[in-house]
Amino acid sequence: MSRDIQISIRLVVGLGLAVVLDTIQQLAWKIGIDAMPETTSLSGTIEAVLEEPLLALVAILMVVRLINWLKVLELTDLSYAQPITSLSYVSVTVLSAVYLKETLTALQMVGMATIVAGVWCISQTGAISHRSKALS
Repeated sequence: MSRDIQISIRLVVGLGLAVVLDTIQQLAWKIGIDAMPETTSLSGTIEAVLEEPLLALVAILMVVRLINWLKVLELTDLSYAQPITSLSYVSVTVLSAVYLKETLTALQMVGMATIVAGVWCISQTGAISHRSKALS
């Protein structure tokens, strides 16, 4: 029984970390791109990208997210994990509106409510398939 609890805690932490890391990455990407100077040449664009520290953070976060995602998929099925990580769409939209002063439309709010409702429905199902149980 304690192993089941440990797996559940690891899964919750992994999925939560996936949402947080994706949110940070997306916000850093938005801010980093906005901070870049406008250029007309490919070499100027490459130079601007290499000089923007937030874009380096985005690259690092991509690697960290990949490692975390592989760990999450060791614990549960993709069909369970992927919908839950879509909560980052909600967090990125809300934080972009609050901190980056982006406009939040009624349609976006409906979309976020739909995502949250879908995640709630998915969370009511089992997290581990029969195949995963057979492996343990």
